[in-house]
Amino acid sequence: MRLHANDKIAPGHVLVTREGEILLCRLAELIYEPGDDSGTDMHVNPCNVEFARAMWFEPKGRVQ
Repeated sequence: MRLHANDKIAPGHVLVTREGEILLCRLAELIYEPGDDSGTDMHVNPCNVEFARAMWFEPKGRVQ
């Protein structure tokens, strides 16, 4: 999965593209689906890059 900053995306929203599929939704409503995400691109407003990186690209602790 790759993360891109795009000022044409409204703050708080995300454009996800994957193998010919396009999804535009609120960033907070995006739900992770396990599987191969190597062909997936996420486009967010520059003001949301850190939030998206923390939620989707940084390792999380184990749930106990």
